[in-house]
Amino acid sequence: MNQNKTYYGDSRLNYFCAFCGGPAETEDHVPSRCFLDKPYPPNLPVIPCCHKCNHDFSIDEEYVSCLIDCMKSHTADPSLIQRGKTRETLLHSPKLQERIASQIKEFGEYYLFDYEKERFKNIVRKLAFGHLAFENDYLTWNSSFLFSIWLIPEMTESQYATFFKPYTGDLLPEVNSHSLEHILLPDNADIVMQFAAPWVIVQEGRYAYCVSPDSNKVKFVIADYLAVEVSINQ
Repeated sequence: MNQNKTYYGDSRLNYFCAFCGGPAETEDHVPSRCFLDKPYPPNLPVIPCCHKCNHDFSIDEEYVSCLIDCMKSHTADPSLIQRGKTRETLLHSPKLQERIASQIKEFGEYYLFDYEKERFKNIVRKLAFGHLAFENDYLTWNSSFLFSIWLIPEMTESQYATFFKPYTGDLLPEVNSHSLEHILLPDNADIVMQFAAPWVIVQEGRYAYCVSPDSNKVKFVIADYLAVEVSINQ
């Protein structure tokens, strides 16, 4: 961890792991680079965390990243996976490939994935809490949460439009927070003042996220395929 680096507008938060509240010993990318392709975008979001959280998330992130690409391709056969990074991972990790393959249930033209829910939930929590920390200077490690997921190709037009609509709020994010840098102000000064938080595109086609100004919701999209919305109980 770079002790001289400014991670948040409030530098006092630098000393805490964003995921468990323990001592900040290193830093972690949010999202992890396993969800992205090379060449990686410059200035990827990073936040302080402890060694344990960093290590534990890495194992589950590899599983979730590969799972999503297998879901997208309807198979765990490396030769049929569209994404090169996932093909290589499955070829070098036959146990992971076998594990995901065993979770695929085929019903004619339909495919269901009996995924490992706790591992998936762990990464959803990491991504949501990490985005809140990075964007809004808001640490939520003691908060409970609920989440909903959709497969983008199966969304109705209404679901799609609702999900991709930016969040709005009545209060501005914390002073000096990253979120404040790209908040959208209303064009008409005569209307009730509301602020829109736009989508942040980390890498086109691979990852994007949106954080509500009042820090109670986060949504993100992985691989233009999986849409997730997380509601934080503050």
